[in-house]
Amino acid sequence: MSICLLITAIFLTLTINIVKLARSAAEHAEIYAFVSDEAASNPALLIQRIANISGISSVKFVSKSEATEELYRDLGEDTTLLSAIGEDPIPASIRISLSPGFINKESITQIEEKLLRLPGVIEVWSGKDLLAQLNQAVRTVVILDILILIIVSSSVLFIAFQTIENSISRRSQEIEIMELVGASRFAVRFPFILQGAVQGLVGSIATLIMIYIIYRVVASLIPAPYFPVLTIFLFILISGILLGVGGSVLALNQLPTTLTEKPSGRGLRSK
Repeated sequence: MSICLLITAIFLTLTINIVKLARSAAEHAEIYAFVSDEAASNPALLIQRIANISGISSVKFVSKSEATEELYRDLGEDTTLLSAIGEDPIPASIRISLSPGFINKESITQIEEKLLRLPGVIEVWSGKDLLAQLNQAVRTVVILDILILIIVSSSVLFIAFQTIENSISRRSQEIEIMELVGASRFAVRFPFILQGAVQGLVGSIATLIMIYIIYRVVASLIPAPYFPVLTIFLFILISGILLGVGGSVLALNQLPTTLTEKPSGRGLRSK
């Protein structure tokens, strides 16, 4: 049960990280419109025309010198080649931020086409293919999560079902005696439901310990992986208990059949 829940926790954490990455990429999505030297000398008119395009929220002009300074900062110590060039290697550009409803491949493609028609714009870059790949990765992982959740849930239910069914089989005579002396249906079934809940709880606690150890190991190798501790812990804890109880209920639904098919001819029910 712990291994099954561990698989779910790992995929859930992976999904949350991919979704977070995709959202962060979408929030910081920009279009770079590289402009000619002539347009860069007087960019006010071009900036105004770009700002009037539907779906654009803000526009910022970046000169060649500013772009080169940013590149130096990004490269850090690896600037030997840039120093050898001796001039600003990056053309001036206009950085365009998009409105939330336009951060998708189709809208970005339309905006790119409009930008390329403007005089002074020589090239456009947006990274739309990367956004599309991230969105596809999110959809794929979510589908995998659903499939894994179904498989894992079925497995945990079966494990709990088998455990409780074996327990019922071992204690069948005790159950018959309890029924004969007038024990209520709830009094007979509650110990087994409690057993399933405890089984799920113990399995969940073991899973939480394992997932936390795995997270600490991964965090030492990969910088700053996102791990929503409360969300993961609550999900695994509640899922484990509910699935344990669910397996118990399924086993208890077979209680009359189990007792009737008891091969003992001396059973109290056979009399």
